[in-house]
Amino acid sequence: MSSFEIAARSLIGTVFLVSSLSKARNRAAYRGFVRSLAHMRVGPPALDEPAARAVLTAEFATWTLLAVPTRTAGRLGLLLAALLLAAFTFGIARTLRRRSPVACNCFGLSVTPVGTRHVVRNVLLAATAVGCLLAPAARGPAGAGHVLVAALAGLAAGLVTTALDEITALFRPLPDVGTSRAPVRPFAP
Repeated sequence: MSSFEIAARSLIGTVFLVSSLSKARNRAAYRGFVRSLAHMRVGPPALDEPAARAVLTAEFATWTLLAVPTRTAGRLGLLLAALLLAAFTFGIARTLRRRSPVACNCFGLSVTPVGTRHVVRNVLLAATAVGCLLAPAARGPAGAGHVLVAALAGLAAGLVTTALDEITALFRPLPDVGTSRAPVRPFAP
């Protein structure tokens, strides 16, 4: 396995691991995910719950397959990831065209509305998965050091990807306290 494939599998696996666990961590998180699907209106309302279960099952399957250190399991995981990311991108793009604000519950409960950055994130992740699928197989085993560095790089990139909404929120301007209608709460550790 090449260092690129190890890093990519680690990146994509981390994203789907965090995504699936955050949606399944409790009933409120799962219900929030089902509501976000309903608000996106990508299918008939009667299919929102079954679609949520299918997505969650596919997300768990994706990171599980990517964690198995065989080429066949990895390729299945990458293919499933690319298909899921294409579907997510389609749903988000459709929601953006309708200009209806829907919270991105990609990584659990959130108030951040879906936006162009979510489309870009998904396209880049899908391109990474497809790039791995199209890359020739590596010749010979990678050294332990290369495997470790590639896996850690993918893990770090995956964690940054899952926290991107929170990271970008750090750089948004704060509301003007004098004109804000929201109560100002003191900082409490």
